[in-house]
Amino acid sequence: MSGPSASPDGVRIGRAGWRRACLVAWAATLLLAPHTAAAESGWSAIAGAKTSYTTDVFQYSAARRLALGEDPSQPTIVPLDKPSDVIVEPSVEVRRTFSTHTELSAKAHGFFYTEHSIFNHAEYRLQARQELDRDTTLLLRYRYVPNLFLGPNLSVQTSPRSLQEERVSTNGWRAEIERKLSEDWTVALIGRYGLRLYNQPFAERDTTFYTGGGQVGYLAAPWARLTLAYLYERGLADGRGTQQLKDDVSYIQQFISFKTEFRLADPLALDLDYVFRLTDFTSTIIGDSHRHRQDVTNQGRAELRYAATKALALSLSVQQTQRTSTASASGFNDTITSVGAQYTF
Repeated sequence: MSGPSASPDGVRIGRAGWRRACLVAWAATLLLAPHTAAAESGWSAIAGAKTSYTTDVFQYSAARRLALGEDPSQPTIVPLDKPSDVIVEPSVEVRRTFSTHTELSAKAHGFFYTEHSIFNHAEYRLQARQELDRDTTLLLRYRYVPNLFLGPNLSVQTSPRSLQEERVSTNGWRAEIERKLSEDWTVALIGRYGLRLYNQPFAERDTTFYTGGGQVGYLAAPWARLTLAYLYERGLADGRGTQQLKDDVSYIQQFISFKTEFRLADPLALDLDYVFRLTDFTSTIIGDSHRHRQDVTNQGRAELRYAATKALALSLSVQQTQRTSTASASGFNDTITSVGAQYTF
C-alpha cells in the first residue's frame, strides 16, 4: 500500500505530514538537552524518540512487545497482504522519588505509522517501585493500550460472515519482586493479570489472562550480564462457552527469553536477546479453526547503545521475528530496524 492512508476517524494524512512528525519527534528529544543538571526535589523525566522500519506492518506491534517486560501474548492476525512501513515513536516518562526508597512513574508512548495511519495507537503506563530492604525490590505496574487495530478479519457474529475491523483494548497489571542473592546473582518472581476487550464484532474473543514465572540474572563478568526468564500464561476467552460461534481463542502459552548485556567499552554497550514462545490453543469445539492449533515463535534482537553524554543515549537495533503454525496461513516473518534517542532531564 502506498500514498496517504485513512485513519479510523476518516482523516487522511499524507506522507509529508508524517515526515514532519518524524522530524518534530526527533527534534523534541535531541533539543531538550539543556546544559543543566537533572531536576532537584526527586523529580526527573525521560523523553524518547524512535524511528523504525518494519517489513510487515500487521506484525509490528505484537513483535515489538514480544519481550519479558512488555506484553508477550499480544494477539495478531496474518492477512495475505503484508505491506512495510516506517513508524515514529515519541514517548515521555515522568518520575518522582521519595526518601522512603519509593519511585512512582507515569509514561505515555505514541506509535505513528507513516503510510498506514489506521494502526496509530498509544500506550499508557503507571508504575511504582519500592525498595523493601537493601537487597529486595517490589515493582507494581499497570499498562493500558486502547483500541489497537489488528486488521480486517471475518466476524462470526454476522450472517453471512463479513469482513470487519478487528480491534482490542488491553488492561494489564504486573507484580514483580526481585531479590539480590549475592554480588553476582539475582532472582525475581513475576505475576501478570490482564483483560483483552475486543470490539463488538469480535466480542466472543474477550480474554482474561493469568501469567506466572520468574527470571535469574548472573553477572558473569564486570562487562557481561546474563538473564534467563520463563513465563507460563493461561488465557480464557468468552467464546469457549459458545458452541455455535466456533471461535474460542483460549490458549496456554510458554515464554522463554535469554538476554546478554555486554559493556564493550564506555560509552558503547551491546544487548543480544533471544525469545521462544509456544502457544497451544485449547478449543475443543468441532469446526473451530483454533482447535488443535499450535504456534511457535522465535525472535532474535541485537541493540547497540551509545551514551553520548550522561543524559543522552542513542541506539540502533535489528530484530527478526518468525512464527510457524499448524495453521499455515498464520505463520509470518517480520524484520524491524530501529534508530532511537533518549534524554533524561
